[in-house]
Formats: sequence, structure tokens, C-alpha cells
Amino acid sequence: MPTVAIRLDDDMKARLETLAEVHDRSPHYLMKEAIEEYVDEKEAENFVYNALLERWREYELTGETMSGDSVKAWIDALPNE
Repeated sequence: MPTVAIRLDDDMKARLETLAEVHDRSPHYLMKEAIEEYVDEKEAENFVYNALLERWREYELTGETMSGDSVKAWIDALPNE
């Protein structure tokens, strides 16, 4: 794996080292974990944004907010009581 450098000010470096010590992890582990969580979150946000954008484009083309097939599938998926 390639190495990536990151510059932290002294305060952030000290906070990271303290947190790493408390959790018995390396600062590298915490940084990697934080970056992975951030990227996962942003990818999920992008997925939702793109899905909403696609729905809006479909609405602009058809004027339909949901297709009849989508509504039927939703109704069929409801639990029977």
C-alpha cells in the first residue's frame, strides 16, 4: 500500500496521541479508521443525492412522482394483518 502524509498542528497531534493511548491503538489506526468512516459516509451521501437527482429528472420528464408499478410493489410488500 502506498503511504500518504498528512500535516497536523501540534494540538491535533497531541489530541490524537492521547486518544490513541486511551484506546490502546496507534495514531495511524485512528487516522485510517476516521478516513474510512468519512469516505463511507460521503459515498453514501453521494448515492442518496444521485438517486434523488435521478428521481427528480424522471419527475421532470413524466410528471409522475412514483410509477404505478412502484406503488404496487410497495403495497405488495406491506405485511398482511
